[in-house]
Amino acid sequence: MSLRNRSRNSQIAEIILTLDRQFHQTLQMLNRNGIPDNCVLWINPCNGIYTVGMKCPVDIAFLDKYGKVVKILKDFPPDCFADSAPAAISAIELPNGRLSETETRLGDLLEITVD
Repeated sequence: MSLRNRSRNSQIAEIILTLDRQFHQTLQMLNRNGIPDNCVLWINPCNGIYTVGMKCPVDIAFLDKYGKVVKILKDFPPDCFADSAPAAISAIELPNGRLSETETRLGDLLEITVD
């Protein structure tokens, strides 16, 4: 699975990590090493994000049921909590700076593709 920004016709990540399987191992890896450059962490469903235990800041985008970006947090620090937007049902966490690199903005439509 990969993540594309349909609004900008760009690829955001080659690999999507989830917390569905091996929840604790995935969290330990992310807390220890951060989110790899070619990955995003997709959290679905999601009412908020916490970065407790993480060592590096991350970018966060909250998505509505259509995949539209409804809230963005860039350079979100470790050991903090962020509420989602009212319309959000899921979120993606990305390596710090990735939203700016891909020019992802509020209102953009993101799409998960199965490769």
